[in-house]
Amino acid sequence: MNESQHRTTGPERTERSVSITFDRATKIYPGSETPALDALSLTVEAGELLCLVGPSGGGKTTALMLINRLIDLTSGDIRIGETSITDIGAIELRRKTGYAIQQTGLFPHMTVAQNIAVVPRILGWSAARIDARTDELLELVGLTPTAQWRARYPGQLSGGQQQRVGIARALAADPPLMLMDEPFGALDPITRTAVQDEFLAIHRAVGKTTVFVTHDIDEAIKMGDKIAVLRPGGLLAQLGPPEDLLAEPADDFVASFLGAERGLKRLGLYRLGDLAGEQREPLPDWPRLPAGMTAREALSCATAERADGVIVADGETPERAVPVARLLQPEVSEGAA
Repeated sequence: MNESQHRTTGPERTERSVSITFDRATKIYPGSETPALDALSLTVEAGELLCLVGPSGGGKTTALMLINRLIDLTSGDIRIGETSITDIGAIELRRKTGYAIQQTGLFPHMTVAQNIAVVPRILGWSAARIDARTDELLELVGLTPTAQWRARYPGQLSGGQQQRVGIARALAADPPLMLMDEPFGALDPITRTAVQDEFLAIHRAVGKTTVFVTHDIDEAIKMGDKIAVLRPGGLLAQLGPPEDLLAEPADDFVASFLGAERGLKRLGLYRLGDLAGEQREPLPDWPRLPAGMTAREALSCATAERADGVIVADGETPERAVPVARLLQPEVSEGAA
């Protein structure tokens, strides 16, 4: 099973998960003759994480803001489950939707605990319930022990820590939907990778239906169960799992957006632990790598050490050899399928 398949089947589809359906959703801003989003039709299944990508002017953020009625549709419809967003009050809709943005949007005069509690307090939760939920979420995003973080202010946190609090706040009222607008864009590469991994673990655990806007195709490949590529003018160019887009881009525009190294990017969808290997004695003197490393990373390690392959050493199963040829054309083992 490749990483894309892991993501698709990983999140638990809870009763709190709902689908989002764009039905020829169109937005034309006042004073403009052309749509920012043009008759977008697609469905985000319950529990799925959809990444919206594309160049500037593709309508990514417009699509996101339409979902919770921060802006209004010009024509078409968007449905949450079976209900049109036009049949839900804007305030009620926003209270039921987790929203995380690039700069976190934390209130600087509020503590971490107070920031997380904003929506639950509006909804009238009891103080005991809010406190319990705050501790639960701080643990979920890796800010422990929770007592050390509750009373801190955003200005006392690093960028990555603020982003974790922003995610916790978006999850506070247990919303069925998560909307994320380039939430990790301002982070340095090392912190960004760590927070991405943290969020993916959370997504697999809680299974929230999520629409995630990013300009970074590598982030979309890593994060998304599916990717929607939008072209300038808000037109849908291609929709599908990362594996499908990388293997068969719909046209030259999608291929160009995916980049010349899309073959290597595709290798990033496979984990060494999922690849078929050879158990033989003696094992070659190849680099020993963890099962969680991607085939792309393993290929880089093998190349750097001029080795003909790598050894998968996960500490739980017998070590096995994976030749370079298999890294280049990954074959998933039966046990991982």
